[in-house]
Amino acid sequence: MGETSHFLDLFFNPKSVAVIGASRNKDTVNYFLVSNLVNLGFPGKVYPVNPNAKEIMGLKAYPRVTSIEDDVELAVISVPARITLDIVKDCVAKKVKGLTIIAGGFSEIGAEGRKIQDEIRRLLQENGIRAIGPNALSPINSANNFIVGFRPTTKLPPGGLSFIFQSGLYQPRLEWLLNQFHLNMAKLIDLGNKMDINEVDALEYLAQDDATTVIAMHLESIAGDARKFMRIIKETTRNKPVIVLKSGRTVAGAKAASSHTAAIIRSTDAVVDAALKQTGAIRVSGLDEFFDLAKAFEYLPLPRGNRVAITSYSGGEGVFTTDCAQLQGLELAELSKETHRKLSEVFPPWEIPINPFDTGVAGQFHSFDVVNSFVEAIVDDPNVDCAAIQVGIPPQIASSSTGNKLLKPYTDLIAKGRPVALWAMDPDISAGMTKDLEAHRIPIYPSAERAVRALGALWRYKLWREK
Repeated sequence: MGETSHFLDLFFNPKSVAVIGASRNKDTVNYFLVSNLVNLGFPGKVYPVNPNAKEIMGLKAYPRVTSIEDDVELAVISVPARITLDIVKDCVAKKVKGLTIIAGGFSEIGAEGRKIQDEIRRLLQENGIRAIGPNALSPINSANNFIVGFRPTTKLPPGGLSFIFQSGLYQPRLEWLLNQFHLNMAKLIDLGNKMDINEVDALEYLAQDDATTVIAMHLESIAGDARKFMRIIKETTRNKPVIVLKSGRTVAGAKAASSHTAAIIRSTDAVVDAALKQTGAIRVSGLDEFFDLAKAFEYLPLPRGNRVAITSYSGGEGVFTTDCAQLQGLELAELSKETHRKLSEVFPPWEIPINPFDTGVAGQFHSFDVVNSFVEAIVDDPNVDCAAIQVGIPPQIASSSTGNKLLKPYTDLIAKGRPVALWAMDPDISAGMTKDLEAHRIPIYPSAERAVRALGALWRYKLWREK
């Protein structure tokens, strides 16, 4: 955090955590609430609470939170909705400072559930306790390996990307996102029903969080002060990109949102869209774009301009990629005479265009590293602001010492402030190189369209920053 403290710091950096509803059974989701903290090495104190257990994951278990001898800062409550109110009363008696309420079955199911939720809210407000949820799985902080989650997580790769979610849509794919899609994360908060803590609180916190350089938000509704929310986004985007995925855009989608997080859609999607455009937020339309851009903004510098260099394994794909670039507001770079001279060394026996460059034709007459010859040629070209490159090196080459050498021109381009987005010739045969590339912060996507879309988003955000 910066110099100003925020109440959400308690949720991301608790010194002590009670996990109420912790399980010894590896076949239950509640088992991972404790096992992830133990296996990842969370340094705080963890107190499993289960009246039927003496020990869980080598930790002493307690029948109730009030049985714990020490102070408890944060309680993670994962019990059925019907007994959650009684557990909250115990937390009040224990003087717990913050709660994460995981269970669903509250305001999203109707009047009976809302009555229980309202009673919990009243109790917390009277006692000065803040809460995430109900119907929420969070938070996560890679800096201290703190995680509230229902699935086994092998590691939390640290980075500058922080997420705000309104539902657990990320949870089933979290391990994949972190350790196969290679997102580098700072923090994550899932707000659920937003009984207390809402998107305004979360955005305000992450905007001033020093560890967060990129914010990606999934929203179904705006529960807090909408004007303040939009104002904070506009202030934040001057320093940090804010990516927004707003679901519940259609009548059917809004109804579905209400049924699982009690979302109240206060404005039409057109109104929300118009407001977001004025803030500099990067609005996306789907999950692929949401995570693609989150990766690009966390990995890459902003381009100086919109001039792109393109290479692909076929002329037809080069034409398609050029179309994609133009639609994203990019233009083909006019490569320098020196770049032309360098590339002429890998030409076929006849002259070919150099942007887009057809590495498929050139590769018929030269070695496998024609793509790298192209990248090496454009590294020092002053007319290039960014690059979209199709790769297809066999994984045995990419994982060798030769492969490390092949990465250098890409990292050199990025170091010079020129973002590079790759796409694979064949995702199956290129899978082995993806880890090496992205470990060096070189993003690789399944298609030219997605790679170029990422570059276009970087460029448009750069324009916004310079307004």
